[in-house]
Amino acid sequence: MSFDWSHYIDMAQELFGQSSVSFHKDADLRCSISRAYYGTFHKARHRLNDKWDIVVSKTASAHSQVRKEFKDKGHLRIAANLNRMRIDRNLADYEDSVPNLDAVAKENLKRANEIILALKQV
Repeated sequence: MSFDWSHYIDMAQELFGQSSVSFHKDADLRCSISRAYYGTFHKARHRLNDKWDIVVSKTASAHSQVRKEFKDKGHLRIAANLNRMRIDRNLADYEDSVPNLDAVAKENLKRANEIILALKQV
């Protein structure tokens, strides 16, 4: 059975929701950003394969490949949102300080939901 990557987006929402009462607020928000990105990235990767038979690399270049494929097909908003989410995910995963972490996490959940809706219309 194949993993349903939308569960990562569900988890991101849960982590965001519990962050206000958590002892690990920053960790919850950082994980929310990361899971939202990866769930969305994999849903987009699968859509490329399902719709256009595009097989995305399993290397680090896959992230830029997915964005490029959507951009090349005229889905600029999907590509731009994925790019912004990737930038924020890198900040959340690698930087010691992320300004406005609450707002970044909230915006990434919004972007994730927007991308998921757009993928259904592609």
